[in-house]
Amino acid sequence: MRPDRSRAAIALLALLTLFAALPLRASDAIEVRSAEVKVAGHALKFSVHAYFPADDQMRAALAVGATVNLGLQAVVDRKRSFWFDERVVDTSMERELSWNALSQRYVLKDTANNQQQTFATVEEAVAAAGAIDDWTVKLDAPLDPHADYAVGVRARLRRGHAPNGLRELTFWTRYWNRSDWFTWALSH
Repeated sequence: MRPDRSRAAIALLALLTLFAALPLRASDAIEVRSAEVKVAGHALKFSVHAYFPADDQMRAALAVGATVNLGLQAVVDRKRSFWFDERVVDTSMERELSWNALSQRYVLKDTANNQQQTFATVEEAVAAAGAIDDWTVKLDAPLDPHADYAVGVRARLRRGHAPNGLRELTFWTRYWNRSDWFTWALSH
């Protein structure tokens, strides 16, 4: 390795170490701010508004070419009186955020259908990732109208894959976080 490349690699490693050691501020916490679900026959339609902070760790990961996975997880449990609750739904929605150096824009890709949007700022991209108004989850059978159900939604993020040249330098960085569960009783 050339001396200027090794200095750049050491500087990058020091920068990533610094960002990994920073404490998480309360304002930087991921949270689900609101969520609701509507029952539509054999499907559930979720609307979720989550907050993902555009913090220094995210910016550093994107700047070096890594993707950041922004996801939502939803669960629905059928409540039982004398036995454990039955998990009826456990599903996730995943999106990948990356930086496109050529277009100088942030790219948010829905991994389920490969649709993508581009944004001028990381704040716009994470706001769009947290605003879900049409998340449809198909059910195997309709929900029992006489049963009680509990719904929970949480948001999570993690650093995705890094470019091949950086995998050896960044394998040890753990950039992930998740929110508390946002829960409510399902009325139908």
